[in-house]
Amino acid sequence: MRSRDTKGRIVEAAFGLFAEQGYHAVSVRDIAAAVGVKDASLYNHFPGKQAIFDAVLAAQLERTRAVFAEQGVMTAPVEDPAGYAGAFEETERRVLAGFRHFFADGDMVRLRRLLAASRYADAHAAEAFRFVFVEQPLAIQRAVFEHLMAIGQFALDDAQALAREFYGPVFLLLLSDVPWEDAEPLIRDHLGRFFSAHAIGAPAGAAAEGGAR
Repeated sequence: MRSRDTKGRIVEAAFGLFAEQGYHAVSVRDIAAAVGVKDASLYNHFPGKQAIFDAVLAAQLERTRAVFAEQGVMTAPVEDPAGYAGAFEETERRVLAGFRHFFADGDMVRLRRLLAASRYADAHAAEAFRFVFVEQPLAIQRAVFEHLMAIGQFALDDAQALAREFYGPVFLLLLSDVPWEDAEPLIRDHLGRFFSAHAIGAPAGAAAEGGAR
């Protein structure tokens, strides 16, 4: 138990240091000092800084999966997208819940800023950034749009192109570090307009949302 506790403290301390100083500016010695252990003791838990970084990322993704599961938000494209095919209000709730976590959750914001700042100097950070904030969201949205087309709720189209069309403006807001209170009404309006443009017989609520501003 003590070993697991120490490992968790290492991951937590490293996340804080990485977020504050950047991945390259932090040494294993810095992490060990923050935890209050010797360098040699830290190596009993992780072979090096890269492994600690991987553990930080894994911990945050696992936490995100737990949050999304509670909200009925998809965490992977292989999951069932049927929950997004009901009333527009429920689709809107799920979409906004997922994006709210990306914009407003303190740890996720720190992770995004860390990966965004480190991706040009570290290939692993760049890969993680692409997966978390580009590839996985696009894959999930593609799966949703494929399902909506398959059941006749969306006009037939290129699902990948639809995913890019929908996620592009949201990703721009993320890159711009727009706070959630400013991003939410923009995303809500964008979602309404998007459904009005692509849904067959725009679902109740979508047209009103899209034309409200």
